Amino acid sequence: MIRSFRWCWKSLAWADIVFKIITFVLLAPLVGLLFRLFVALSGRTVLADVDLACFFLHPIGWSCFVVVAVAALGILALEQSALMSIASAAHEGRPFNPRQALHFSFQKARSVLCLTGRMVGRLQLIAAPFLAVGGGLYVALLTEHDINYYLVKKPPVFWVAASAIGCVLAAMIAVLARSIIVWSLALPLVLFEDVPARDALRRSSERTMGGRKKLGLWFVAWFVASFLVSSLGAGLVAWLGRLVIPLASGSLWMLCLTVGAVLLSWAVVHFVITLLSTTTFAVLLVNLYLSNGRSEAFALSELEYGRSSLVFGLSRPRVVTLSACTLLASALIGFVAIHSIDLEDHTQVTAHRGASGKAPENTLAAVRQAIDDKADWVEIDVQECKDGVVIVAHDRDLKKVSGADLEIRDVTADELRLIDIGSYFDPKFKDERVPTLAEVLQTCKGKVKVNIELKYYGHDENLEQRVIDLVESHGMESDVVFMSLKADGIHKVKKLRPTWTVGLLSAVAAGDLTRAEADFLAVSVRLATASFIRSAHRRGKGVYVWTVNDKATMSIMMGRGVDGIITDHPALARAVLAERAELSPVERLLVELAFFLGVAPNGPPDTERP
Repeated sequence: MIRSFRWCWKSLAWADIVFKIITFVLLAPLVGLLFRLFVALSGRTVLADVDLACFFLHPIGWSCFVVVAVAALGILALEQSALMSIASAAHEGRPFNPRQALHFSFQKARSVLCLTGRMVGRLQLIAAPFLAVGGGLYVALLTEHDINYYLVKKPPVFWVAASAIGCVLAAMIAVLARSIIVWSLALPLVLFEDVPARDALRRSSERTMGGRKKLGLWFVAWFVASFLVSSLGAGLVAWLGRLVIPLASGSLWMLCLTVGAVLLSWAVVHFVITLLSTTTFAVLLVNLYLSNGRSEAFALSELEYGRSSLVFGLSRPRVVTLSACTLLASALIGFVAIHSIDLEDHTQVTAHRGASGKAPENTLAAVRQAIDDKADWVEIDVQECKDGVVIVAHDRDLKKVSGADLEIRDVTADELRLIDIGSYFDPKFKDERVPTLAEVLQTCKGKVKVNIELKYYGHDENLEQRVIDLVESHGMESDVVFMSLKADGIHKVKKLRPTWTVGLLSAVAAGDLTRAEADFLAVSVRLATASFIRSAHRRGKGVYVWTVNDKATMSIMMGRGVDGIITDHPALARAVLAERAELSPVERLLVELAFFLGVAPNGPPDTERP
């Protein structure tokens, strides 16, 4: 393997680079367009959370997943085909240049894509019974109460279900891994022996008989080595950045140059590690194929062999030119990085379910605490109870907050007033009861604005209109916004009151979420990238990020320019805003850079426990 890699690493590197460019320019957009086409068939341009889950449970959505998976894996398989052709030639001591490798790969494209489709189909059939059993266990054991009760309280049945479902998923992963190992020679068989795609999986199973343990150990070793090298590379660049950036703070020019050099170094290291992982996997796969008894039918291609004209020679003029270009790129990257950070915070603080870090969620105590902590907004969850009264509660039942096995749909507002929902948090809150929306609005009026999340559990009758009537009766039209996971809910509010502000709540999305029909987007930290925030702002949409409870992430989100932080600890968010006001540009830059490189920045100790 080492000898083969040393012989052909230049051709492997160039072929991989060229193929990645082709993928980026042509193939990846085709996959994206195909996915958008399937999404469009759902009648939407954007799918998020609830809609996304429903979509993938629909035959069209599942077909979308299958086709996109086949296309994405097919692209990867074509790339590996090109690299494996170079590696197989190197094993025989013959050169095979990138142009020939690409030609060879695209000659085999039809067979490779057919093989990929068959593998995806087989893997689905293997996974289906395991997923069905796991789903059945979930329905049988974890649906009696709201899922948040199980996640927060973790009763014995939760651990039983988690263990059982975990065992089922572990068994599924083991069976899938075994299948992948058994089929690991299918691609070389299609490429080098012209085995039809319909027979390749069976032939691979026969060829790997007796050597599957060795194959599995090699794949595990490759994965572990790739992970360790990637972690080491990212860690070294992060350490270098935190070491050298403060030294360049005396000059804006030097600061731009240094920051740019660090970011450029990270990009280069990441690129090299990715390149190394991809090419070494191709060499590994070829050597495993050859060591498991290649057939007499083995033939690379009738393509003419010849050394690549691409060379890595570096003369003095080339070194000077490369150095100058690197310095210029570093300066430009650093300049853009520094000036992309807003040195003036405009972020508002939203108390999640009230100040739920200090008081029981969605209670008047939590609302009053949020006001005391100087939150700009209080976020609450509303739904209808049995008699149509709009009450404030997150889950579909009260099991988590009271232990009472009661569905809210089955209880009247008067009956709810008899239930203690505060003692679970602390005995001093034993008098807290489920508040009505009217009570919350009265408490907040003139003191804090209210973000109302509409909750839908299948028993709502006229939720939107009832909430609107309550807001108007309290004269708080300008102090309230609405949001929901369910797009239809906010669209209905917008239809009823076109000038009111509504937002779409989302943790995952398919399509361009910034094009959603909403005035603002409330998203998870994972979605709140700098590019996403800029794109949303260009389209006139605010961005709120949830649920952020640590200083480092709060500071990062504020630096990226989010319009609001939704947190259980509004006092902590206020403290972070105050601290950021005292930070120098270099210190803010270090926080952002450390987060970008995946290293938690060091900061002052927390003023309170999150």
